[in-house]
Amino acid sequence: MTAPHRAGAHLGEWLSPLADGQLPPAQAERALAHVASCRTCAAGLEAERSARLALADAREVAAAPDLADRLMALCATVPPTSGDPLRERPAGVVGGTAAAAFTSPLTGDVTTGTRRRRLRRGIGAGLGSVGLAAGVLFVAGESPVVVPDPTPAQALTLLARTSAGGHAAGDDVLDLARESAGTHGTPDDAAFAWVAEQGWVGPDALPAGLRLSTLRLVGADAQVLELDLEGTPGHVVVREQRGRLGAVPGTAQEVLGGRTVTVLSTEPWHVAWQAGDVVVDVAADVPDDVLEDVLAAFSAGAYRTGLLPRLARGWTTVRAAVVRTSP
Repeated sequence: MTAPHRAGAHLGEWLSPLADGQLPPAQAERALAHVASCRTCAAGLEAERSARLALADAREVAAAPDLADRLMALCATVPPTSGDPLRERPAGVVGGTAAAAFTSPLTGDVTTGTRRRRLRRGIGAGLGSVGLAAGVLFVAGESPVVVPDPTPAQALTLLARTSAGGHAAGDDVLDLARESAGTHGTPDDAAFAWVAEQGWVGPDALPAGLRLSTLRLVGADAQVLELDLEGTPGHVVVREQRGRLGAVPGTAQEVLGGRTVTVLSTEPWHVAWQAGDVVVDVAADVPDDVLEDVLAAFSAGAYRTGLLPRLARGWTTVRAAVVRTSP
């Protein structure tokens, strides 16, 4: 696989290895030459590098110096168990007095120096673990810049997969989705419930005459979800990828289905928009009114920036990876 060189193409998934210095010298040279003349890829590379600098600055996760003291003070405010029938050790417990000598009741009476030292060590270890986990989620929550291919040939290629004898790479997970989601009305409802549970964007309902024919995960890391819809009105391909929708040169924005979309092509229709942490693009060979109904069925929303949304994206990524590798 080589770095993009066709006019109008973008680096896309090559931005991350380029920022990490993982591309072979010849490919890196070609990619950098492309960045020098492409604003979209230059912005994407800058975002990749900025994320790595932010991660480097966030490596040291240190707790406030007085946090342990404040937690200890909070423990000291818990009233003693004596006289509290809900917390006091009942008389005649199994083991009797001898057993009590070797058992520490769960009470608020943290008074000995030994217990305080143990609690401090536990707090320190816990904070270190939290910092490590936060770092992992921060890295996993990095979102790529997604720039869909605006050429009509790309839309035609996607739609050709839905025809009889059409073939596409990826793992078909339609049966798995319907089984995993349990009972959710129709088989399509069950599949869409699974889509939502995995952190993707599922439709509220499909327009009359359309049904879900294929649900597949594409890519080595299953980074693209593809839904193929077919029926009397025609064919629709919906693709979803976690990330931020980048600027696509030569395109315009238009309001369709109650949201603003980037129109990649009109013959056939191919549009894209941001739906929270997911970029959705739709290629369709259906009447205009059916297209608008399809778009309206999927949600839309601004991409969320900041530390907490990034950690949330990291958790979604890690959870999905665990599900994929589970036997």
